[in-house]
Amino acid sequence: MRTGLVIYSSSIRRLTEFYCQVFGFDVQESDESYALLMTGDFELVLLETAMSKKALRTDSAREDTPIKPVFFIDVPLELISQKIKENGGTVYQPKSWEFGGRQVCDGCDCEGNIFQLRVGKNT
Repeated sequence: MRTGLVIYSSSIRRLTEFYCQVFGFDVQESDESYALLMTGDFELVLLETAMSKKALRTDSAREDTPIKPVFFIDVPLELISQKIKENGGTVYQPKSWEFGGRQVCDGCDCEGNIFQLRVGKNT
């Protein structure tokens, strides 16, 4: 089964660059209002609408959003944290914990969308 997620954006270009640079997504198709990104069996759709451009504040994390995507990473937390910071995001440290044998921490992208990192057992 393929899995996907849709994120509304105030800047398709900026958010596309973030997810491609940090998590290795490839752009499958895009225009000025959307981008379809893929990595493995995961599909990420970024949508920019008139409402999302007005409604989305990008100056802080949107902690009231009731959903949090999880990215399973096979590189050390320090390396992915640096990539996230270089691309305008944040990793919440030292607030990390262990879950299911993986190191876990939260972060947010360049528009304040919160996600969780789960660092693989092979790092």
